[in-house]
Amino acid sequence: MTLQLTRRVFMASAGAFALFAASLAPFAASAQDKPVIRMSTPASDTDQRSVALASVFGPAISEFATYQPHYNASLIAQGSELEAIASGDLEMSIASAQELANFFPEFSIFATGYVHQSAEHQVAVFNDALMDPFKQKVEDELGVKLLSVMYLGKRHVNLRFPRAEKDVMTPADLNGVNLRMPGSDAWQFLGRAIGANPTPMAFTEIYT
Repeated sequence: MTLQLTRRVFMASAGAFALFAASLAPFAASAQDKPVIRMSTPASDTDQRSVALASVFGPAISEFATYQPHYNASLIAQGSELEAIASGDLEMSIASAQELANFFPEFSIFATGYVHQSAEHQVAVFNDALMDPFKQKVEDELGVKLLSVMYLGKRHVNLRFPRAEKDVMTPADLNGVNLRMPGSDAWQFLGRAIGANPTPMAFTEIYT
């Protein structure tokens, strides 16, 4: 297989939305004259996305590039990956659509709770022509090219009550509950809309 690597690679993910992308700067070369693709993610090495990248993506590019993962935000702080890729300081990452929404507010629709009905729906949306202007804007204004999506799974409400068990059957059952949620405006709005008290929490602070 012949492939020219002329752009940096980025991958983003959040609950039900993930992206591959590339910046416009040239790759750094290793001693073997292979480009080094450093991947920085706040996820652990056992996260399903990390495992897939290490077991599938890494071997797939091994003939012409060196895949170098960095986990638990050990290389680039969570939330700073896009800037690092755009400036040429990073090649690849796992980050969320809500982080893209910090640059392009229209991306908040893809960070809205339960907007995708399934993994297949998510892929269909990303590959549809309606996404073309979104992708082009990110490439033109941020220098990052979105390549693909990856499904992480459904959102679940997990509650821990010290005094008694509590069933959550309707939004009213969440009234007054402190609920840890992603920090984007869309997710915080969803938390308030269902009656909870949403508390922003970074991915690196949760159990994986």
